[in-house]
Amino acid sequence: MRILVNDIAASKTGALSILKDFHAYLQEHADDNEWIFLLSDHYLEETGNIRVQILPQVKKGWLHRLAFDLFYGKKVVREYDPDVYFSMQNTLPFGYRGKQALYVHQPLGFQKTKRFSLLLKREREYAVYQHLIGKLINASVRKADLTIVQTEWMKKALTEVAHADPAKVQKVLPTMPDLSAYAQSVQPDTHTFFYPSGSMLYKNHSLLYEAAGLLYEKGYRDFKIRLTLTKEELSDVLGTGRDRIPDCFDCMGRIDRERVYELYQRSVLLFPSYIETFGYPPAEASAIGTIVLASDCPFCHEVLDGYPNARFFDPFDAAALAGSMEAVMKGEIRCLKTEQTAGNTANSWAEVVELVTGL
Repeated sequence: MRILVNDIAASKTGALSILKDFHAYLQEHADDNEWIFLLSDHYLEETGNIRVQILPQVKKGWLHRLAFDLFYGKKVVREYDPDVYFSMQNTLPFGYRGKQALYVHQPLGFQKTKRFSLLLKREREYAVYQHLIGKLINASVRKADLTIVQTEWMKKALTEVAHADPAKVQKVLPTMPDLSAYAQSVQPDTHTFFYPSGSMLYKNHSLLYEAAGLLYEKGYRDFKIRLTLTKEELSDVLGTGRDRIPDCFDCMGRIDRERVYELYQRSVLLFPSYIETFGYPPAEASAIGTIVLASDCPFCHEVLDGYPNARFFDPFDAAALAGSMEAVMKGEIRCLKTEQTAGNTANSWAEVVELVTGL
């Protein structure tokens, strides 16, 4: 069987991580199928039954992406004559009639927390995905033979917003690492907060900035907020000069996963993001057993409901977040001993491969 996998849109952060994880699974579990990846650059290596084709022009901008999906994408797909076309970039090419599977991990068009504006420069890219590409995702979901999502809230959203056939939508929970070696055995440092994330607008670093200012006004100075951004990235996100960033922010830049897990152990997790498909940091931190202060959004509740060390706050209310942080520092919120869970450590890509090759 020949499977054509399209992930031209993947080039950074979560989408690229998903692509590389899938490729690593295929390398480790070689089968008799032929896998051809359409990408924008040389992110993957060709090995055995895995081939890579580069189409950089599609990645030049969202207009090029729309042109591919609406006009010439069907011709590109037909040239490879696949038994199954598997799009990992949320949309399907208009006019292609073969067997098609879709992996949807773009929640912008399905969430109800934030409506982005095409008129605001900072929000324009997000608005395009929410309002324009979002419509393509809805149409793609309706014509796909199979749609795979990561969470129950996304499955429900696809049936309600995109009017997808529930029988054709499958939830495959993302693979979680076994974090039992990092299980919380001591109280975390309640004056050290940690937020691992990229610099997208909806990651909501501005809320941390405002909450820190409120805590400063109350006289708190002995706390740290550790970020996986550089100081330049944080300055760009906040739209302020580097000299305006309070000393409480420790901008570490990118760190490896082992360091992330260690910081979960020693810190209190902050998760103000208001748009996610699946909240990896809350899931990982709760598996380890630390305190989690998370946005009051469906994806956080799906991961954290029932976890005794979780507290939720309005992601647009800096005073609410500052109040929770203060309660942690004063010892009013303490880390309770929990039965550490490893999460879904079974490799979810095995299920994805079975579903796609079973069409």
